[in-house]
Amino acid sequence: MKDLWFFLKLFKPHSGWLSGGIILSLLTAFASVALLTLSGWFISASAIAGLVAVDGNTLAFNFMLPAAQIRALAITRTLGRYGERVVTHEATFRVLAGIRCWFFRQLIPLVPGRLSTMRSGDLLSRMTADIDALDALYLRLLAPAIVAAIGVTAVTVFLAFYAPVISLATGLMLVIASVWTPWVFNRLGRAGAEEIVVLAANFRIRQLDMIQGLADLIANRAYGRFSDKLGQFSDLMIDIQRRNNRLSAVSSAFTLLLSQVTLLMALVLAAIAFQDGLLSGADSALVVFCVTAAFELVTPLPQAMQMLAKTQKAARRIRQITEMPPTIIPPTQAIALPDSYGLQLNDVSFRYSDQQDRVLKNINLTIPQGGKIAIVGPSGSGKTTLLQLIMRYYDPEQGSVLLGGQNIKQFDSDELMSCFGVLSQRSQLFAATIKENLLIAKPDASATELNAAIKAAGLENFIAYLPEGLDTWVGESGVKVSGGEARRIALARLYLKNAPVLVLDEPTEGLDADTERDVFTALADFARDKTVIMVTHREAGLGLVDVVYGMEQGVLREL
Repeated sequence: MKDLWFFLKLFKPHSGWLSGGIILSLLTAFASVALLTLSGWFISASAIAGLVAVDGNTLAFNFMLPAAQIRALAITRTLGRYGERVVTHEATFRVLAGIRCWFFRQLIPLVPGRLSTMRSGDLLSRMTADIDALDALYLRLLAPAIVAAIGVTAVTVFLAFYAPVISLATGLMLVIASVWTPWVFNRLGRAGAEEIVVLAANFRIRQLDMIQGLADLIANRAYGRFSDKLGQFSDLMIDIQRRNNRLSAVSSAFTLLLSQVTLLMALVLAAIAFQDGLLSGADSALVVFCVTAAFELVTPLPQAMQMLAKTQKAARRIRQITEMPPTIIPPTQAIALPDSYGLQLNDVSFRYSDQQDRVLKNINLTIPQGGKIAIVGPSGSGKTTLLQLIMRYYDPEQGSVLLGGQNIKQFDSDELMSCFGVLSQRSQLFAATIKENLLIAKPDASATELNAAIKAAGLENFIAYLPEGLDTWVGESGVKVSGGEARRIALARLYLKNAPVLVLDEPTEGLDADTERDVFTALADFARDKTVIMVTHREAGLGLVDVVYGMEQGVLREL
């Protein structure tokens, strides 16, 4: 329960809406129980008054007052039900929006170090489906439980004024229906509810993998195998969901059985009390109808408790992400960025985990401000890891990284990133317009600055050719533009940021020779007064730098 309690604390900013929904739920439940109870008494009292009148006796009976009360309760129940739906769902949407904002805030320190170890489909599932599952915490667990607890107490006390024995028996049966039955069915359905969360997450992961790799799957005639595997997952989920639905049906039937047994007990006890002169005929009907209505308070609880395990599992999966330790620890008191941007690595060693060998081994490197170096070497030799340490995506296992003579651990991470402009083979283009992709680097950039960046990146002719110009939609991951134009957009974004240190990680990988030459020509002009650190395994572009280093198995040496 600690996972659910953790998220209940996040509900606090929306306590007004949540409380309003519960109050309206209580009002609706009160109106519903009172309506059936009063209606039973009114019909019985009217019939008795009619029978007395047939005998030639007159009986004073106030017909108008209970009739008006019944109308008022019917209107109250209708309006209360509508208001309850509006307020509880508004409260739920606000809570889920708040949890999503909180979740994204927790993710930021984990980027890119920790999140790089996770599959994107699994992370997406936790962001969407698992957070959506938390809506049951308020709508189907918290609010119904509070309404049932208050309602059962109120009904038991109310019945005690008329028939204490019926009150005791009804209260006992309501406790069984609201506590014991949900507990039992929660235990029976826990494994299936938790399993469906994990299976659904794996199903979404496989779906995303298939969509992203559809072209390769078709080309390698592997689509059928992947599709069959996805179908097996689907069948397994359906089987488990079918078992869960059977449990829900049994729990509903058992609650209905309890209500009918309680009704039978109430009828027998009311008849005995009537014979003993302890209850009038109309009051006997009132008691019986009140018992019937009371079970509406507890009917949702068994099914709700079956969802408890699913909600707990979803909450646990979300917390597993947010409680991952970040790869870097922010300084207690950050210092201001230096005036110079020389970089120095002193005896830097690093490994991703204790179970792995060191990726970098005793790296010593000095890059003066304005210096330009390239690091070459085979894939897996540690080149990209070195760049990540320089930008403080990770902290070294031993040694230190200095910027302007100060350890980069002393700087605020966001401010530190303002010193670096990054261009890599994986520079992301978002599903937005060209202009919006450029403004990521500098949201307040003027039209003059935008045009200068576009010209420097060699995008002028391309954008002039487009009917919508800068407002052209580039599509998901830039699918609507060629690889070369996508890299030029990323290059223009680099110009717009205009950071003092340029980090180039395989900047022309996958480009044709002409585009590669154009990119390096543009970079040579732009990087004239900047520090450049370029990682590559190709000879093209080495004319941009002053010193070339080789990296092999985590060891750096000058060539």
